[in-house]
Amino acid sequence: MDLSTLLAHRLGARGDQPALESGARTWSYADLDRVTRDRAARLRRRYPRAVRVATAGEHTAESLLWALAVMRAGLVYTPLNPGLPPERMREAIRVAGPDLVLRTTPDALRDQDLDGLVVSADELAREVVPRADGESPAAWPVHETAYSVFTSGSSGLPKLVNVGNRGIEDLCRAQTRLFGIEPGHRVLQFSSLAFDASVAEILVTLYAGGTLVVPEWDGGSWVNAVGTHLAAHGCDVITVPPSVYARLHDEARKTIGTVVFAGEALTEVEFRAAARFSRVLNAYGPTEGTVCFSVAEPNRFTTSVGRPIDGYRARVHDRARDLYATSGRGELVIVGDGVALGYEGVERGDGPFTTVDGSAAYHTGDEVELRDGEVFYVGRLDDQVKRLGHRISLTDLEGRLSRLLGSRVAVLTHDGSLVLAYTAAGRPEPELKAWLRELLPKWEVPDLLLAVPDIPVTHTGKADKDALRALVERDGTTTQPQPAERDAGQDVVSSLAEEVLGTPLAPDMSFFDAGGDSFALVQLQVGLARLYGEERVQKAFDLLNYDFTVEGFLAALGERPEPVASPVPSVFRTVSADLADLPAALASLRHGATGDPRAVTVTGAGGFIGGHVLDRLLGTGRPLTVVATSNPRRVVERHCARFGRQEADFADVRFATYDDLEAGGGDTDGWGAVVHCGYQVNHVLPLERHVKDSIANTRTLVRAAARRGAHRFVFASTASAGREFVPFTEDALAAIGDPYSQSKFVAEAYVEALEDDHCEVDIVRIGLVYGHTPADAAFLDDDVFANLLRISKKEGALPRLTGLVPVCHVADVTDSLLAAAAGRAAERRSLLLQRTYGVDELRAELGGVPLADPREWLTTVTEAGTADTRVLAALRLWLSEPGWTRPVHGTCRPIVRELTKTLEI
Repeated sequence: MDLSTLLAHRLGARGDQPALESGARTWSYADLDRVTRDRAARLRRRYPRAVRVATAGEHTAESLLWALAVMRAGLVYTPLNPGLPPERMREAIRVAGPDLVLRTTPDALRDQDLDGLVVSADELAREVVPRADGESPAAWPVHETAYSVFTSGSSGLPKLVNVGNRGIEDLCRAQTRLFGIEPGHRVLQFSSLAFDASVAEILVTLYAGGTLVVPEWDGGSWVNAVGTHLAAHGCDVITVPPSVYARLHDEARKTIGTVVFAGEALTEVEFRAAARFSRVLNAYGPTEGTVCFSVAEPNRFTTSVGRPIDGYRARVHDRARDLYATSGRGELVIVGDGVALGYEGVERGDGPFTTVDGSAAYHTGDEVELRDGEVFYVGRLDDQVKRLGHRISLTDLEGRLSRLLGSRVAVLTHDGSLVLAYTAAGRPEPELKAWLRELLPKWEVPDLLLAVPDIPVTHTGKADKDALRALVERDGTTTQPQPAERDAGQDVVSSLAEEVLGTPLAPDMSFFDAGGDSFALVQLQVGLARLYGEERVQKAFDLLNYDFTVEGFLAALGERPEPVASPVPSVFRTVSADLADLPAALASLRHGATGDPRAVTVTGAGGFIGGHVLDRLLGTGRPLTVVATSNPRRVVERHCARFGRQEADFADVRFATYDDLEAGGGDTDGWGAVVHCGYQVNHVLPLERHVKDSIANTRTLVRAAARRGAHRFVFASTASAGREFVPFTEDALAAIGDPYSQSKFVAEAYVEALEDDHCEVDIVRIGLVYGHTPADAAFLDDDVFANLLRISKKEGALPRLTGLVPVCHVADVTDSLLAAAAGRAAERRSLLLQRTYGVDELRAELGGVPLADPREWLTTVTEAGTADTRVLAALRLWLSEPGWTRPVHGTCRPIVRELTKTLEI
């Protein structure tokens, strides 16, 4: 279907549904159909012989309406960047050769001398145009080229890409499905109209029946305008380059349902930042295609840009042998109907456009690895430079430095020098350069460092390296570093810690307080083991009580080998003092509060157990409240994907955050039963951090339950807190093995403070929970026991366990929690274990693999580099624990066999 017909069909089919919104004004689909049809007719009647119409204007609904009118008129839509310098603008218009240039915002092209080509859109709209007999057609005959967009490509010179009609409907169909856009979804129109991403934003949204939202803009910073709009109104989908996302503040980020990264290589920094709040997609496509070639939806950071969308195939080109392959490493060649027609004024066949297997193809200039149909981005072939005899990719180096510094960076060349522009604050330049010299091979160490408040971006949202070069010329060269003399051991350990964290670590600062997590800690431990020996480092870590400081590690390594003081006494004192006053505070909060006996409040709905609990409650007619730590839209999207639900199933579900509850806001109706499943599962995180995070959330939830008159509180605790339910004492807390289990014991004490004549408390201590469906498989990525099985099968050896592994099935756990919420539990305090597995049973499940010493097994796995290092820290701890001692066989479910099938081992 050609572009004009597609627009006529989609705009004419949705009536009064909202199509376009900007500020206080909203256009329905019927409004958009009428306005663009009328304007298309005006263009056709006034310029009957026109073929190409260039438009110049930015970030207004009027500009967007005229863009649609040109497309609908069957004319070749060619957007220009109104901010181009006069000489560049004249060159662009010379290359495009338009029949007219339509100025869609008043200030566009005011200072340009363009020989009478420019027509004001406002004047054209007011002009009385004689109408031909009969009604204006819904669609017009089209040309082979649907739209044309300028791209600078690798040469920096403007090239006009002519894109045909054949790939447009495939684009709309694929992005509608992959982005999850449904009628009524609000899609923010971010991209400059001169950037081809705007074509997809506009057409895909209208194809899907969504609402295109153009933020109000006063001509200042467009990124600031977008951030302000998002913080106030949010959106369901936004497509932005990583450089732009890095400049949005968290208040804006947390309102985004789905963020689609495009236009630049995604780095781990932006991925992790976005994944905190939103569903994350990574889209890839050169302008020489029809906007988008492939889309990935990673659940952890990866260089994958996904698989080709409808109408495309991927090939890698081996230049040496001139072969096109379906796998391997080389230049990516995109093949299919979505490939552009070519460059204006350049014969097809000259340059990167060619034919592969009888289909149109384009050599992208991107180096990729193609594995099982999935494309993994490596970098630009044309951004590789040779230094000291070594070839390096600037894109790849940017990604690594961005991860190390924990901020957005840009790497560029200038007058033969390698320049690093960075936004990370708090580190003197000499110290930073000395650090980089320790981390990088000498041919990758930047010659010049340029600290900037933000990485400047072009109108397309990409890093503006020309602007950075201008800053280098203005500021001159940097001073040579004069690193301070420090203790050699401290210097080495600090450097390794900084390499992992991407930020400086003061000698007395906790690794976790500096932003580290348990998965990063194992990377540090592995690095230290290479220098000091694995056994010495392991003993030092054992003395650190699950925390790490540079000073503490060096002391534990040999200078002061006594253990670092346990956090248990101070945590116990603080918690005990709080618990002493809590019952009276809860009684005061409960005074006069009346709960709804039918209502249920659930936490952890985005987690494995909590999701199953919520799904069992949907559709029961009971008033439901979900307390979430993430964006509610994201919780709903993930739940629908896991359980095959529709968003309509959540129409009556109320959502609240812990911040809402802490402030006394959120859902203010009475609560009935509370099922608390939401808890950060991290066995290596220090106890003090759990106090600030999951325990603090539990305390907030307990207070909210009292304030809203809840009559029952069910807490999903952990069996590792112990078989016996004993009073909360310092000795009892110290006797528990790891910080996570200790934190659950502390949380139980807060929950028990709620128990009185008005509220009954049920605590269910649960073993390892499985029963994952394929839709739940992502929850196994960081599961310690699941990774133990997966790695053991791959390595052909199982570490010798000293105890039993206690497990239960999620269906039975859900039954128990809901029975307790309904008041049908046999005991107020219960231990839920269904089966235990010994090492011989696990060997049999894995096909009879041999046993290995745990320490040797860990060393082999670490050195092989085939295991995800993020789980090695938890595995080290888990294998050092004694395990469960009492055998249980209370179910015939083959729980581990189901688990190995889900893991495909």
